[in-house]
Amino acid sequence: MKYSFTLLCIVLIVSACGSSHVANKGGRSLDYSSMSTLADALRVQSGVQVVGSAHNTKVAIRGVNTSKSSTSETFTASPTGGGPVQRQTTVLKDVEPLFLVDGTIVGNSYQQANRVVNVQDIVSIRVLKSYSETNAFGEQGKNGVIKITTRQGATVQAK
Repeated sequence: MKYSFTLLCIVLIVSACGSSHVANKGGRSLDYSSMSTLADALRVQSGVQVVGSAHNTKVAIRGVNTSKSSTSETFTASPTGGGPVQRQTTVLKDVEPLFLVDGTIVGNSYQQANRVVNVQDIVSIRVLKSYSETNAFGEQGKNGVIKITTRQGATVQAK
């Protein structure tokens, strides 16, 4: 009886701690619960490039097929009323990584991943870019892999 009570207390403590959404990455804590979009969560990952916003968001893993991205110069009106302001714009062409959510392949599109992930539920994000890490995913993983684990997936993996 005493053993069961101790085990129950440990399970309750672990599950309470697991709901804080804090992951340790390179000595720093990442609190995904304070982020409003999946793009925000990806922007803080080392080696990930996020370009655009809303429905035009594109994601690439730095160092993996980034030769397909191009940079161009655009000019916009100055907010102070002066001449045009030059701005550099990056366009990512067919370089999005494969997204895995709780071990399930979602696809090679940020929009697909964004539809199935609630950023408040993210426990961890892992970026895979070496050949040895992505080879198991074949052609789909050629641009790298972003593995997202949510609270639901962490619970299933713990069993």
